[in-house]
Amino acid sequence: MNTHREKLTQLTDDFDWLEEHCRREPELARHAEHLHLAAALARNIIGGALEQQPPRPLHLAVVGGAGAGKSTVANFLAGTPIADANPQAGYTRHPTAYLPATGAMPWPSYLGFLGNLRKLTDTQPASLDEDVYQVQRIPARDGASEPLQDYIIWDCPDMTTWASSGYISRLMEVSALADVIVFVASDERYNDEVPTQYLQMLIEAGKAVIVCITKMREADATPMIEHFRKEVLAKRANENQSAIPPIPVLAIPSLTKEERADPAGAGARYRIALINHVLALCPTLDEARDRTVRNAVQYLEKASESLLSIASNDLAELDHWKATVKAGRTQFEERYRREYLAGEPFKRFDRTREQLLGMLELPAGLRYLSAAFALLRAPYSYFREFLIKLAGTSEVPPLPEQAVLRTGFDAWIDTLRAEALKRGTGHPVWKQIANSFEAGLKNQALVPFEAAVRQFELKEGDELEQAGRSLTDRLAQQPIILGGVRFAKVSFDVLAIALVLWLTWLPSWYHLLLIPLAVSFTHQIFEWIVRGTVEAARFSARNKRESLLGAHLTGPVSEWLQAKPLSEGSSIERLQSVLRRVPENIRELAVIVKPHPATNAP
Repeated sequence: MNTHREKLTQLTDDFDWLEEHCRREPELARHAEHLHLAAALARNIIGGALEQQPPRPLHLAVVGGAGAGKSTVANFLAGTPIADANPQAGYTRHPTAYLPATGAMPWPSYLGFLGNLRKLTDTQPASLDEDVYQVQRIPARDGASEPLQDYIIWDCPDMTTWASSGYISRLMEVSALADVIVFVASDERYNDEVPTQYLQMLIEAGKAVIVCITKMREADATPMIEHFRKEVLAKRANENQSAIPPIPVLAIPSLTKEERADPAGAGARYRIALINHVLALCPTLDEARDRTVRNAVQYLEKASESLLSIASNDLAELDHWKATVKAGRTQFEERYRREYLAGEPFKRFDRTREQLLGMLELPAGLRYLSAAFALLRAPYSYFREFLIKLAGTSEVPPLPEQAVLRTGFDAWIDTLRAEALKRGTGHPVWKQIANSFEAGLKNQALVPFEAAVRQFELKEGDELEQAGRSLTDRLAQQPIILGGVRFAKVSFDVLAIALVLWLTWLPSWYHLLLIPLAVSFTHQIFEWIVRGTVEAARFSARNKRESLLGAHLTGPVSEWLQAKPLSEGSSIERLQSVLRRVPENIRELAVIVKPHPATNAP
C-alpha cells in the first residue's frame, strides 16, 4: 500500500506541475483547469479508494456562477437557513461543509484530502478569502426526519472566471470530492460562458449532476428549463462532439421571505423535488461511491491519453532544436569532406603500392633474374619519372585535420547559437537554450567534442593502418596465388622478349632496343593492376573515414547537443518524465481501485 500511496503522490505532483507548466504558456492555459481537476480527483477519490474509505458519507457540492443563489440552494438541501446567503456576487470565498444535525459522521482524514485546503477550527464568515474550509453542524429540527442523513452538503465559492483570484482551486477540490453536483444558475446568467464550461468539465469527469435554475418567475420556469436543455446542454454537447447523459433540470423560482426562511416548511415543494433528484441519483451509498470512483478513473485514463496534446508545442520546438543540430552536423561533415578529405592523399597507400610491387619480384633464389629485368626497364623508368616531374604541378597540401575539425565545430556551435537567439523570445525551450549559450554552452560542448576527436583519431589511425596492411597481408597469406602472379609476370616478360626476337629475326642492333620497351610494357600492365587495387582501397579508406567521423565524432557530439535541453533539471526533461510516468501510474492505480461495472448504476 505504501508503494501505491507513493505512486499516487507522484501522480498528483505531476498533474500539479503540468498545470503550472500550462499556465506559463498562454496557448496551453485552457488545459490548466482540466489538469487541476485531474489532480483533485486523484487526491480525493483515488486517495480515498486506496485507503478503503467507507461510502458514507457521500459528498454533495453546490456550485455555480456568482450571484446564482448557491447558498440558498444549500439551505434548501440542509432544510434550514444555515449558509450565508448574501446578494453580493462573489461573497462565498471558501467552501463550507454542513454535516447532518445528528449522528456520528466519519470525516475523511487520508493524505491529500482536499489538497492544500486547511480546516478551520472556528466559525468564520463565508467571505474569508483563504485556502481553508470549515465544517458546521446543521441545527436539529424537532421531530423532523432528515432524508440526507448520509450526506455532507458543501456550499462552494463562486465561479465567475477561470482566474477568480485563488479560490477557483478551492472549488475544484470540493467538486472533485463530490459524489453529486448541484449546479446552480440564475435566470439572468444561466448561459454565462465560464460557468457553463465548468459544468461541461464536471460532466466530462463523470460527476452525477443536477441543474437548478433560480430566480425566475414561476410562470417562466418550464420554458426556461427547456431553453437551458436546448441552448446549454445540447449545444455544449454539439460543440464538444460529446454525448451528455440525461441531466435532471429543475427550477426554484423567486422565493418569498417566508420560503427562504423555512425551506423545509414554506419552501418544502421545491426542497422535496430537489432532494428526490439527489436520492434518485444515489439508490445506495455503495452504488453512488462506486460510480464516483469508476468515473474518476475513466477521466484520468482519458486525461493520460490527451497529455501529448498538452506537450505537443514543447515537443515540436524540441524536435526543431534536434533538426537544427542535425543540420549543423551535416554541414560539419560536408566541410570536413571538402576541406580535408578531398585533398588528403593517404600516403600510407603509396607505400602499400610499392610493397605490393616488391612482393611481385622473384624470391631470393631467382633474384638475379628480377635484377636483369629491372636493368632492362631502367631507361624507361627514369624517362617516365622525368616526364612526370616535368609535367606535374606542385602538390598543395590539405589543411591540417585538427584545424578543419575545430573550425567546423566553431561554425556548428555558432549556427546553433544564432538560431537560439533568434527564437529565444518565442518559446521557453529556445529561451532555455539561449540562456545555456550565455552560460558557456560552447565551452561545455568542447569537453565531449575533444574527447570524441581523440577517440576518432585513435580509431582512424588503426583503420588506416589495417586497410593498408590488409592488402599485403592477404597476398602474403596466399603463397599459391602470390607464386602464380610472380610466375605470370615473369612469363609475360619472357614472352615479350621472345616475341620481339621472333618478329625481328634476324635482328639488327637497333631491334634489340625493343626488348627493354617490351619488358617495361609488361611491367606497366602489372603496375596498373596494382595501382587500381590500391586506389580502390584508398577510396574505401576515404569512405571509411567519413563513417568513422559520424560514428565517433559528429554522432556523439550531436547526441550531446540534442540532449542539452533535457538535462540539468530543465522543464522539458521534467515534461518528458511526466509524460512517461503519468499513464503508467494511472494504469497501475486503476487496477487497484476501479470497481466492477454496476449494471444498475445511473
